[in-house]
Amino acid sequence: MFIDCSNTLPQFQFEDSQELNPNNTEYRLLFGPRWAQLAGWTKEEFFQQVELHSIEYVMQQVYAKLDEEFAMDNFLNMLRKANIAYHAIHNMDYGRDSSTPPVDHEVVAEILKQYPNRFIGFAGFNPHKGTESLKTVRKAITEQGFKAVVIPPYEHGVKADDRKYYPLYALCDELGIPIWIHSSINYFRETSVFLDHPSNLEAPLMDFKNLKIIAGHGGWPWIPDMIAMLLKYENLYVDTSAFRPRYIAEPNTGWDMFMYYANTLIQDKIVFGSDWLTLGMPINEVIEEVEAWPLKASVKEKFFWKNANKLFKLGLEKPAVTTIIRGES
Repeated sequence: MFIDCSNTLPQFQFEDSQELNPNNTEYRLLFGPRWAQLAGWTKEEFFQQVELHSIEYVMQQVYAKLDEEFAMDNFLNMLRKANIAYHAIHNMDYGRDSSTPPVDHEVVAEILKQYPNRFIGFAGFNPHKGTESLKTVRKAITEQGFKAVVIPPYEHGVKADDRKYYPLYALCDELGIPIWIHSSINYFRETSVFLDHPSNLEAPLMDFKNLKIIAGHGGWPWIPDMIAMLLKYENLYVDTSAFRPRYIAEPNTGWDMFMYYANTLIQDKIVFGSDWLTLGMPINEVIEEVEAWPLKASVKEKFFWKNANKLFKLGLEKPAVTTIIRGES
């Protein structure tokens, strides 16, 4: 059984390219071939098309195919077959100014209502939108069934320890809900690679004693720093999402220290997160590679679902969840 703490919905991942931030060209070139593979293309076919057409046009064709492949019924069937008990919906609020209103959580709220005990809603916050954004987060948590908050500092252009985030941290501390924070490399050409360094999580952890943070994407390439933080701060957790599991387990990829300590001192701090939609890998293939990791059986159980079950207060027991998954229509 798995609880996936880092993901979204296909309709959010494969949005119309016309609505994508024009600064995301590097991301589209990086992840486009992976998404094209999910749509049935080869990488070679993808790059051949990019040579002939604009990246925007090519991605429109990819998205159109993915919209068919990942309709909700098909999507739920994929999760069921992979034994995903809960799947995250990160409803991000992007942007570096207040020119647009806070992200709408209504669509996700309806999905949470329509498919109970299937998704974990993460409410997006944007520090540039101030009190209005904070209000939407509070409503999402207290009225709309969301269980967590999500922020991508590199998208906002400010570090996680910026005081603009502090009202949000205070709210999460007050309500006892975890917050997922992007804590790894970013590929924005005009944004510092160090903006999402794990050390930026230290001040919030020190200033808010009950604040629970999930360091998203494992802290790579700063794994030693990430491990030091995990060893020191009780309320810090980590996932390894958005990186192909096979490479995480390989020596000399920068993950060696994570794999060593995951079996020992940080085994209660690790949670499963895949971002399989971003990776462009079917979820069952991601899980096969994760299950091959050299972790003890007891640690795998904690990593796959037990730690997240406790963190999100889901109250699940393995036999009961297995029954629910098999009986889901």
